[in-house]
Amino acid sequence: MKDSSPDWIVSGILAAAAFLVTFIFAGFGFAVSLVIGALFFAGGACIFRVRHPVQSEVPLPDLDSALQEGRRKLSDIRALGKKIQVAETCEKIERITVSIERILAEIKRDPADLKRARQFLSYYLDATITIINKYATLSSQSVNDRSIAESLARAERMLDTLDQAFGKQLARLLSNDVMDLDTELSLLEKTIHLEGLGDE
Repeated sequence: MKDSSPDWIVSGILAAAAFLVTFIFAGFGFAVSLVIGALFFAGGACIFRVRHPVQSEVPLPDLDSALQEGRRKLSDIRALGKKIQVAETCEKIERITVSIERILAEIKRDPADLKRARQFLSYYLDATITIINKYATLSSQSVNDRSIAESLARAERMLDTLDQAFGKQLARLLSNDVMDLDTELSLLEKTIHLEGLGDE
């Protein structure tokens, strides 16, 4: 991170100058001059903060690698979605891909979001690929079997759950709100395993 000591020194000089000018030359009272000096210090600090924004703690290679991997998985999800002929299911997958695309864009805009979204970019994208792949495979079979119908129904329910989960993740990244996110992730992971749709 770039050393900001010179910026604080300049802000301090501005504050001191403002205090001296208002107190000695302008005839303002001590308290008023002190407040004006403090305002100049705060204003200078804000200006320099804008000029030198805090750098992300996420190394650029890690960020680029995560985004590249996320885009690859997004491409896989879209390719699998094209194999499905059920319109309603295709709409769910489309909503999921839009959320994923926006999550990736938000991480690129604010790299600090990568830490909060890392689990979504790994486990949950992989789980989405697995579920859609199983759905595409089962739905392409012409056999009218009860177990296949039940598996398709479970996959449909999980797509609904994933659709909501990705939407919540996006909303939280946009608002920088991480409260209760770990709890929701744990519940979603348990649901995927209970439905038997999380493993290859």
